[in-house]
Amino acid sequence: MSLLVLRAGPSALVQDLGRPGHASLGVTASGAADRAAAATALRAVGTDPAAAVLEVLLGGLTVRTDEPAIVAITGAEALVVVVTPDGSRRTVATGEVLRLDAGSTLEIGRPVAGVRSYVGVRGGIDVPAVLGSRSRDTLAGLGPPPVVAGDVLDVGDAVVGPWADGWQVSAGRGVVGGGAVTGARESVELDVIPGPRDDLFPPAAWDVLAATGHVSGHADRVGVRIDPARPVPRLDTREIPSEGMVRGAVQIPADGSPVVFGPDHPVTGGYPVIGVLTARSADRISQLLPGTPVRLRRLRGVGE
Repeated sequence: MSLLVLRAGPSALVQDLGRPGHASLGVTASGAADRAAAATALRAVGTDPAAAVLEVLLGGLTVRTDEPAIVAITGAEALVVVVTPDGSRRTVATGEVLRLDAGSTLEIGRPVAGVRSYVGVRGGIDVPAVLGSRSRDTLAGLGPPPVVAGDVLDVGDAVVGPWADGWQVSAGRGVVGGGAVTGARESVELDVIPGPRDDLFPPAAWDVLAATGHVSGHADRVGVRIDPARPVPRLDTREIPSEGMVRGAVQIPADGSPVVFGPDHPVTGGYPVIGVLTARSADRISQLLPGTPVRLRRLRGVGE
């Protein structure tokens, strides 16, 4: 079976678990920005967790099935509409497993909480793999190109079990499958594991990170810049030799504004990393709109 893309919205990308192990080639792991939400969508439709999903930014996706399909939408809480071949419309919830008849159309509207929705199809999205992954790396330009209207996406056979018939997660103005985000203006706390260069910062640096800052307008899959309450102080402002970077690394440039690396981050960087977000917090930051208040909390007992 396949999906015909009628509308792609601001950004629709094919993503899976990523392509780890290629940093020596200058290639980062990439993969779904909200890994928990992507995994939940695949688990709900009985599909291999290594299969690919569609990652949809700010809604706007419309697809049509050519055969009966089982799908689940997770991630950002958004209005989801199913249009049957006879033209009837049915509104469904984010987090519901859907049985679609052949010729049905699935529409994802603009989210009311979170920014990225994940479309899991039973069998997985089947596109050619690059370096062992079907993920789009927006920084390196690797993997399948962004999805556009008119594309036909084949569905694979990565089925591993039954789908969760009748399953539904209550979104509750949050993010289904990932870390909950309760509203654009409510402060979100992100957990940080200190190191590897926290020794280059005074204790006051953690006080600044724990104060309320805001997600800046510079936020994408490469990284998210945070506008802090005041610049994060450093003991030594000299640059350091470039070091390897990971998803969730909290890098502090010379201007004192933290940058949290996303799934498509560079493999190296020359600014010190004060800490690294936990996996759950790395998922959460991928669902935050610019302007969202955030606080970075050092995990006590870690690195002490």
